[in-house]
Amino acid sequence: MLKKIFGGIKMAWPLLILFAVISGLVTGLIALIVPEGNSFRQIAVTFEAWIVLAIIVVVNCERPLEAACKTFAYFLISQPLVYLVQVPFNSMGFGLFRYYYPYWFYWTIATLPGAFIAWFIKRDDWIAAIILSVALAMLIFLGTGYLRDLIRRPPKYLVSTLFCFGAVPLLILCILHKRNPRLIATGIAVLALIACLFVTFRSGANHINARMALDREEYPVTSEWSVRLADPDNGTVSLNIGDEIISSSVSVSITDTNKSADIILVDPEGKEYILPASIETDGNGNPILVY
Repeated sequence: MLKKIFGGIKMAWPLLILFAVISGLVTGLIALIVPEGNSFRQIAVTFEAWIVLAIIVVVNCERPLEAACKTFAYFLISQPLVYLVQVPFNSMGFGLFRYYYPYWFYWTIATLPGAFIAWFIKRDDWIAAIILSVALAMLIFLGTGYLRDLIRRPPKYLVSTLFCFGAVPLLILCILHKRNPRLIATGIAVLALIACLFVTFRSGANHINARMALDREEYPVTSEWSVRLADPDNGTVSLNIGDEIISSSVSVSITDTNKSADIILVDPEGKEYILPASIETDGNGNPILVY
């Protein structure tokens, strides 16, 4: 069955379109039905499942240009459906689509060159092993992040963790059939795992990402406003301009929770607005930003 899925299907256009529609509808329904924070809901907002689905499309194409076009079409159909399904039931309305889909559209464009190159994993040689290892490294990177969160708040992200780490040997065994390519891909995957575990668990305790919505009346931000951290050496911060539907917000990444996390907004006239921030812990002992 797995051999059939990974290379034994003729991915004709009608089948591709059906596959894309089902993928988009199912993902959108998962986002609607499954409670936020549940591991299974991650498919609606993260990459891991889509990496595997894209590979299924690629390996069932006969030529690299065909793989590029069909993978692009697959995402061009499936990703808008993920959000359009949710629009009638979400308080943001069509703003949900306008806010989240552009991010996925950029990745959709990236599938054109990405899938063209990815098609060569069908060669089943050392080049195929290296190309496949890019996808494996992405899955391992995501998996180590989920593993960190799983350890902090079990059983949250258990499904996502198992999916990421389970997909790695699955892809190696189903796509690479010769001994040497498998050994190369496995070796790279092990090195990627060691590196990701080291980076994730070495910095994860003092690193935090947060997003804060801004009051429209108090902070009527436009593209002429700027933002910075009070301690510029302690991370990065960016300003997200909203509209009549979505409030503006700031996204911050703090590298050391023991230092200042205060944010400074600056209007076009140079007036500064300080957003004091303190770092506290939630009920599970995890650091959170409080403004």
